[in-house]
Amino acid sequence: MNNKPLILVVDVGNTNTVFGVFQDGVTEPDFHKRTVTRRDRTSDELGLFLKGFLSHENVDYNRIKKAIYSSVVPSLNPIVERMLEDWFGVNPIRVHFQMKLNFEIIYPRPFEIGADRLVNAAFAVQNFKNQNIIIIDLGTATTFCVINRKAQYVGGVIAPGLKISMDALTRNTAQLPPIVFEPPEKVLGGSTIESIQSGFYYGWAGLLKGIVSEIKKELQEDYKVLGTGGLVTTIHQSGANVFDEVDPTLTLKGLRILADLQG
Repeated sequence: MNNKPLILVVDVGNTNTVFGVFQDGVTEPDFHKRTVTRRDRTSDELGLFLKGFLSHENVDYNRIKKAIYSSVVPSLNPIVERMLEDWFGVNPIRVHFQMKLNFEIIYPRPFEIGADRLVNAAFAVQNFKNQNIIIIDLGTATTFCVINRKAQYVGGVIAPGLKISMDALTRNTAQLPPIVFEPPEKVLGGSTIESIQSGFYYGWAGLLKGIVSEIKKELQEDYKVLGTGGLVTTIHQSGANVFDEVDPTLTLKGLRILADLQG
């Protein structure tokens, strides 16, 4: 019977909150689930919700001995912390720029770096030592984080998010329908839906490639490009040739790394 301690990780985003559970010393999550971020949820609602997910996946939540969370929604921080304390009996670790990190921040305003970006950087430094890395996270916003081969967080770029842009287009135009993001068969669409899909697919592939190209040009070095976020697999598998590697659970793995660093 496996009685290894478990680490619970929580990534609170503007659109979605993702939970994951890792066995101590294991780099892949045993379990991860995504739910819509709701600012009106109580700590008890969140705790009941998460325990229900864990029970459904046959995860023994009594083995959870450590918890860490990153959040870009400050109003939810006390709710998440109370949930972790009351429902799992752990003292949660909150990700912030002054905690123990496995990289140096040379960005001029470190207090402005989102917790999710710190977590992504921790993953890159741990897994791609002595390499220049660009991490692209396709979330509510599209973020680019640059880590150099000296394990220094240099800076980044923030662009609009893909899904929020799609929603804004269909919400603010009378005749354009909502669509599912997927690669079109050809550039020129034969219908309104195909045309929108083409515009977003090729538009976002061009945005990602263009910004990566400009970063490399400005820094005059080559960079390995990692991708994560909800829609990253769709873009990568379609042959857009943007990413060297993709990992939808990259942020959760970064949280586990930071949890280990805190002792």
